[in-house]
Amino acid sequence: MIITKQIDLQYSIKQHLAEKTGYKVVWIYDGVTLPDTKPFITIEQMQNNTSMLAKLRETVRTIYHFQVGINANSVTERAVVQEIVRQIFLFDKIKLIDAMDPSKELGLFCVDMTGETPIPVEDIEDKTSYHRVFFDIEVDATYQAH
Repeated sequence: MIITKQIDLQYSIKQHLAEKTGYKVVWIYDGVTLPDTKPFITIEQMQNNTSMLAKLRETVRTIYHFQVGINANSVTERAVVQEIVRQIFLFDKIKLIDAMDPSKELGLFCVDMTGETPIPVEDIEDKTSYHRVFFDIEVDATYQAH
């Protein structure tokens, strides 16, 4: 049985988006510097939700949440990239890659897109934050006790 790890999911989504769109995809973490050149895509871990599906913890379900952002040069460019990313999330099967050994493919998974939100700029001087949209996606994983 393959155990899905959060880092593998995030790495796999990042790699898939870079490959399919041709844009730079930035993993968001504390202290990251965003590129000056747009368009670019970001991926950030959000909260995970775990629930017990069996009384004796034989089966556990975790829903991994991620936020994927698009930063573009114009509203038109944002709309074009947004549609490309939307289609990826709606229809693609993504290769699950071992983040510690990227040559190892572990299987395939799909994401569920739960939200798509354009975000207006808060500080007019912050040009990096112009023309943004964020997707909320999740990956549902069920685990069995060994």
